[in-house]
Amino acid sequence: MEERMQAFLNYIDHHVMHHGGSLDALTHKNWLSTLGHDILTIFHFDVTMLVLIVLIALLVVLFGRKKIGVSPRGFGVLLEKYVLFIRDEIVYPNFGGAEHGRGFVPFFCTVFFFIFTANFLGLIPLFTTATGNISVTAGLSLIFFGVSLYAVFRKGLGNAFHAMVPGGLPVPMRPMMFVMEWVSLFARTFALAVRLFANMLGGHVVLYSMISLSAILGVAATPSLAVAIGLYLFEAFVACLQAYVFTVLSAIFIGMMVHPQH
Repeated sequence: MEERMQAFLNYIDHHVMHHGGSLDALTHKNWLSTLGHDILTIFHFDVTMLVLIVLIALLVVLFGRKKIGVSPRGFGVLLEKYVLFIRDEIVYPNFGGAEHGRGFVPFFCTVFFFIFTANFLGLIPLFTTATGNISVTAGLSLIFFGVSLYAVFRKGLGNAFHAMVPGGLPVPMRPMMFVMEWVSLFARTFALAVRLFANMLGGHVVLYSMISLSAILGVAATPSLAVAIGLYLFEAFVACLQAYVFTVLSAIFIGMMVHPQH
């Protein structure tokens, strides 16, 4: 019983604290051996999940691509609906229409798909949740930061100044507002990283705790198993919700800078 409990504690520890993005994960890589799954230790590392997500994305592009002039069928229809949803419900409303938002549609489609896939892979037993690693979410936020700067500076320094300083502001207040807007940009980047990380981390802590109780205590933990099933379904909803929220917030933040009058 004690050995089983320790094995499942290590299992929880792996999923919610020790990811492949941290050095201490290397000292815990043999915990799967206790459960008799030596061959599956490769899925302990977040880099494996990232590679898997990229492969899935490439497969989606390969199978969803349609020929010019040919109406999409099957999976192509679903993919088209997805792109139209991102474009018409997220990008265009926050960028003031197609003029400012058309070029950003591929970026937001990729962001949503990446986070959505990473979140759902984390619900598969023995897989790690890449978005539960602050290093991964920080990387996504830095990409957002880079795209924000590109969107602002691509039309020149004058456009960048107007993006940071609202029109009609009294001259004495402009330097202070300029500094505040830059601080706000860094704060948004930090908030995006921590928000996604914390939401995925918190849900998995509770979920795997309930599952571990059921495995350790057996029939006596039947109520916790029922709770775990409910939490699992809720986590599936959260996986989709967090991808949507991260994408929407990114679109709002960048749209505020690209088209401040909107």
